[in-house]
Amino acid sequence: MAGHGGAFAVIRLRKPRWDDRWILALVKKELFPYALRTHPHIRWDDQDVLKRLQTGTTFVACGRQRSKMAGFITVMLDGKELFLDMIAVEPHQQGRGWGSMLLRKAEVYAKDKGCDAIRLFVDEENRNARRFYDKHGFAVIQYYPHMRCFELKKSIAR
Repeated sequence: MAGHGGAFAVIRLRKPRWDDRWILALVKKELFPYALRTHPHIRWDDQDVLKRLQTGTTFVACGRQRSKMAGFITVMLDGKELFLDMIAVEPHQQGRGWGSMLLRKAEVYAKDKGCDAIRLFVDEENRNARRFYDKHGFAVIQYYPHMRCFELKKSIAR
């Protein structure tokens, strides 16, 4: 799979021993701050994130040097829908197509598993993520004021 700028890219399954420390750091850096703005009382807990990684299926995006990870996506099957639990891309890698590649991988995975839609939640304050999902065909199906987040959904053709 070719990435932007002709760089070689690969999307592979998560390797817990190699990837989990990096994934935890990326979640803490890129995802957790939005949760804190909405719920300042929330506490960071590695074990909760690790449990989510173990429950779902996680794909990791790597560049030419396989040790250079750019981003990850964690998804969970929920009947005929695929729930996108987490997606994050390293700050210095954002805007280079990694998120789109990870999302495409999730869509292929969803189709392979017989799903007809992908569903996710996005924090109200995460405007970049909301634009990203809008660009990729996701639509708001509900807003949760007590959580200050949107539920989004995208139908996928099988």
